[in-house]
Amino acid sequence: AVTAAGAARLAAHDRDYRANALRSLRAEGYVDVAGRLARSPGRERDRDVLFIDVRSVAAAGRERPVRGRLRLSVPFARDGRGRLDFLAGDTVRASVRLGTGGSFRNFGGFSYERYLQGLGVHRRASTKSPLLVARVRPAPPGSPRTWIARARRGVQRLLERRFPAPDGRDISPDGAVLEALLLGEDGRMDEATVENLQATGLYHLFAISGGHIAILNVLLFSLFRLVRLSRRASGLALAAFLVFYTVLVEGSPSVLRATLMTLAYLAGRHLWKDVHVLNTIAASAFVLLLANPSSLFDIGFRLTYAATLTIILFTPPLLRRLPRLPLKTTELALLSLTAGLGAAPIIAASFNRVSLSSLVLNLAAIPLTGVVMALGYVFLPFAAAFPSAAGPPAALLAFLVRLFGRVSHALDGLPFLSFRVATPRPWVLAGYTLALGLVLVRPRFRGQRALAAGAAAVFALLLVFPPPRPASPDLRVTLIDVGQGESILVELPGRRVLLVDGGGLAGSPFDVGERVVSPFLWRKGIRAVDRMVLTHPHPDHLAGLLAVAGNFCVGELWEGRPAPGDPLYEELGRRLPRKMIRRRLAAGDCIAMDGVTIDVLHPPPAGKPLPAPPGNEDSLVLRLTYGRVSILLAGDSGAATERLIAGQDVPLRCEVLKAGHHGSAGSTGPPFLEAVRPRFVLVSVGDGNSYGFPSPEVLARCRKAGAGVLRTDLDGAVEVRTDGRRVRVRTSV
Repeated sequence: AVTAAGAARLAAHDRDYRANALRSLRAEGYVDVAGRLARSPGRERDRDVLFIDVRSVAAAGRERPVRGRLRLSVPFARDGRGRLDFLAGDTVRASVRLGTGGSFRNFGGFSYERYLQGLGVHRRASTKSPLLVARVRPAPPGSPRTWIARARRGVQRLLERRFPAPDGRDISPDGAVLEALLLGEDGRMDEATVENLQATGLYHLFAISGGHIAILNVLLFSLFRLVRLSRRASGLALAAFLVFYTVLVEGSPSVLRATLMTLAYLAGRHLWKDVHVLNTIAASAFVLLLANPSSLFDIGFRLTYAATLTIILFTPPLLRRLPRLPLKTTELALLSLTAGLGAAPIIAASFNRVSLSSLVLNLAAIPLTGVVMALGYVFLPFAAAFPSAAGPPAALLAFLVRLFGRVSHALDGLPFLSFRVATPRPWVLAGYTLALGLVLVRPRFRGQRALAAGAAAVFALLLVFPPPRPASPDLRVTLIDVGQGESILVELPGRRVLLVDGGGLAGSPFDVGERVVSPFLWRKGIRAVDRMVLTHPHPDHLAGLLAVAGNFCVGELWEGRPAPGDPLYEELGRRLPRKMIRRRLAAGDCIAMDGVTIDVLHPPPAGKPLPAPPGNEDSLVLRLTYGRVSILLAGDSGAATERLIAGQDVPLRCEVLKAGHHGSAGSTGPPFLEAVRPRFVLVSVGDGNSYGFPSPEVLARCRKAGAGVLRTDLDGAVEVRTDGRRVRVRTSV
C-alpha cells in the first residue's frame, strides 16, 4: 500500500511538473522574464546562476502571466563590474534565451531534466551579458529570509576581501575552498582541485554534505559539554543551530537530508528516550520523498542513505571485534570503510570511479576538515568585528587549506588506488547488495556469514573488473548527443569499437569528453577504444578526445591531414602512448574489420590539393558497408568536398547519411543528396546554438529527397543498427 501510494504521488508530481506553463512555453529569440529570486546567485568560475520564480514573460511586445522556476546562466564579466550582487527575494527582470530542449540526452545517461525537476526548475535559460539582468525591486528588508541572505552575502564578501584572486576581482583558490566548506558554494573551485578531490574520493568533504553536519554535531556537542549544558539544552541548541545553518546554505539537499535525520533523532530522544536510529533514517527519507518525490532519482539521496545505513549496521559489530588505536584511528578507519561499503556500488554505477585511496586519506582529511570548519566559523565573526586583526588567522586558514591539498596529493605516486571502471551490470549490483544483506541477517547454517562475505567480495571485484560486454552480430553506429559538436561511436560486429571524434564546446570549461563521451562508453561496458578517429582538428570534434585518451586504452589513431602547431592537436599527441600506431588515411584507402568495409572518400592523398582552403574541407569522410547496408559519415565537409566525392568513381548510395558540418547551408547539397539517396539523415547539433544549425534549407532539401531527419538537439542520441540487411533506428528521446 505504501509503495502504491508513493507511486501515485510520484506520478502526480511528474504530471504537475510537465503541465507547467513555463516548461511548455514556445518562444523564438530573446524574451523578457520578470520574477523573484528563489535563492542567492550561485557562483561559478565563469558565470553566475540565478533561480528565478517567474511571474511574467514578455515576447513580441506582449506580456502575459506565466508561473514556474527558471535557471538562468549569466556570464561573468571581467571588466570591473564584478558579480551580480543580488539577494534571495529580489525582484528581477532579464532578457533571456529560453532553452528549447535538452543537452547530452544519451541512452541511459544522466538526465539533466530529471535533475532540474528535483530542484523544482521548469526551464533553463541563458543570456549573453549581465547588463541584460536588472534588479527591479529589492527583497523586503524586514523579512528573516532577507537577513539570512544578507548574512550569506556578507560572508562571501568577507572571503573575497580576505582571499582575493590575483586580479582582485574574484576569489582565490584558497578562498573558493573555504566558501565551499563554510557555505556549500563549490562552483568557484578550480578544475584541477575538483578533479584531484574526485579522483581521491575526498570531494565529499569539500562540498556541503551530510558529512559536514556530522562534523558540526561533534564540534557543537564538544562545545556544549565544555560549557556544561544539560543534555536537553544541548539538543535544543543543536537543533536551533542546524535549522539556521540549513537556511544559511539555502536548503542544500544533502544538508537538508542530514539535518532531518538529526532532528528526527533529537526529537525521538526528547519524546521517547530510547530511539532506534534506523527509524529516524526511515522517517527523514519519508518526509523528503513526500515533499519531493523526484528525490528518489537523486544520486545524492541514494548515496546519503546507502552510506548511512552501512555505517550504522556494520560499524558497531566491527568496532567490538577490533582493537582500539590512539586518536580514534580505529573509529575513523571503520567509518571510512563502512561508508564505502554502501557508497561504492553507487559511485561505480553513477560516476564510473573506484577510489581506494580515500580509505587512507580520510584518516587525515576528516580531522583536518573539522579543524578548518571550526576555525572558519570562528574566523568569520572575528574578521567582521576586528578587520585589522584578521590577517594572521586568515593566513592560518590558507595554510590549512593548502595542507589539505598536500594530503589529497599524498598518494599520487600510487595511481592504481584510484581508477575508472565501466558501468557495472545490474546483476552485479543486485548480487553485491544481496550478499551484503546476508552478512547481517541471523545465520541459518554454520558459515553463512563467511560465505556471504566471500560472495560480497567477489561481487566487489566484479565492480572493479567487470566481465566482457556481450558480443553482437550487428553493426551499431550511434550519433552521441554532445551539444554543438560531434562524436560517433561505431560498434563493429563482435566487440571492437571505433570512436569518430569526441565533441567539444569551444570557449567553455565544460569537458564533453570527460562528462559525456567517456560515461557513454562506460555505460556500454567499453574499456578500450580500438580505433580513435579524428576527422579534422577543430575543437568541437577534437577537444573531447583528450579525456577519452586518458580514460581508455586506445589501439590506433586514424586521422586525415595532420595539424602541427595546433595546441589541442599537440596535446592529444602527448596524451596518447608514444608507440601507438598513428595512421593517416586518404581517399582510396579501404579497411576491412570484422565484416565491415571502411572506404575512405576524403581527403585526397598527400600532395594532391584540397577542393577548398583547409578547415572543414579537409575532413575525413568514411563510408561503412556491412552486407547490403551502407552508412556515410561526412565529417564537417561542405559543398566543395561533396562535388569532389561525387566526381569519383565510387558508389555513394547509402541508407544513412550523417550530414556534413552540422547541417549548415553550405553542406548536404541537392546533387550530393541525389547521389547518396539516403533513407535517414543524421544531424549533430546543439540545442539553441547561435549558428542557426541545422539550416532550414538543408532540412527542406532532405524532405524533398524523401529522407527522414534525426537531430540530436530534438531527438537526443541516435542509434543506427543493422544486421547487413535491415536498418533499425532509435533515439534516446
